[in-house]
Amino acid sequence: MSGLLEDKEAIRELFSEYCFRMDDGDYAGVAALFTEDGEWLATYSQARGHAEISALLAHNIPPRDSGIVRKHYVMNDRIRVAGNTATSRASYLVFVGEGNGPEPIVAGCYIDELVKGAEGWRFRSRRLAHDILGKLGLNLAPPPADGSK
Repeated sequence: MSGLLEDKEAIRELFSEYCFRMDDGDYAGVAALFTEDGEWLATYSQARGHAEISALLAHNIPPRDSGIVRKHYVMNDRIRVAGNTATSRASYLVFVGEGNGPEPIVAGCYIDELVKGAEGWRFRSRRLAHDILGKLGLNLAPPPADGSK
């Protein structure tokens, strides 16, 4: 049995792991941080479940070999734990770099619902609330129906 401080620290570790996996382009790894029926929600797209989350991120975000590198940062977290569930709100900032130095492209809040299970804390829902939106550089066109790129 863990205490409140340990749970909050484990949730902060989850936030950090999300950022590292996003920046590495490990979208299956990002999806694994969600519950089986977890949701990733943004104003421009949404997905439910590991396969959909992984596929959506892989489709939307240009690969690192395109020359565009992204770095995600999470801060100012407010976490409310109630047993094996929690809610959180945390500020985020994403930088992109294309050789001319880093440029901030989006800032806002992650609004999360979390659950603690056998594998530790996982996202049940992660909603992106953009406060400052720059040039995202995402591929937001729907993927072709035949699954090709």
